[in-house]
Amino acid sequence: MPSRLRAVPAWAWLVALVVVSILFRAWLGRQMAAPFIFVDELIYSELARSFAGGGEFLVRGEPSGGYGVLYPALVSPAYVLFDSLPAAYSAVKAINAVLMSLAAVPAYFLARRMLAPGLSLLAALLVVSVPSMAYTSTVMTENAFYPLFITVALALAATLERPT
Repeated sequence: MPSRLRAVPAWAWLVALVVVSILFRAWLGRQMAAPFIFVDELIYSELARSFAGGGEFLVRGEPSGGYGVLYPALVSPAYVLFDSLPAAYSAVKAINAVLMSLAAVPAYFLARRMLAPGLSLLAALLVVSVPSMAYTSTVMTENAFYPLFITVALALAATLERPT
């Protein structure tokens, strides 16, 4: 049996890891019935909803400075697809599960620069096992910036390998 497991390519293990993480995080997100980190979750929800509705980042119809626009833009399709706020909230948590789970991909490629495929897969597993993955149940920017941070670290490593 172990030899058959080793015959599975690393990319298949990585895809399986991401899919299992998405399913697990989406299941955990269903346990969270409502926002609990006030006021941030409500503001990011409002920003995403206003962007979905009219292309502007507004909170209760007023411009709101000081809040990032990347995360509300990423989750705004949930508010386009669903009229019901509870359904849109569930869709946002599903988007969060995808975003956070995809952090395993750049982590794998970053680890691959120094480690064998098996250990790189372990690094990817550890990336999706950190306690901050609990943020997938919240409407918070961490869901976009955790995978973005790892991607930037990968880009930085690639840049340092080939300086120009």
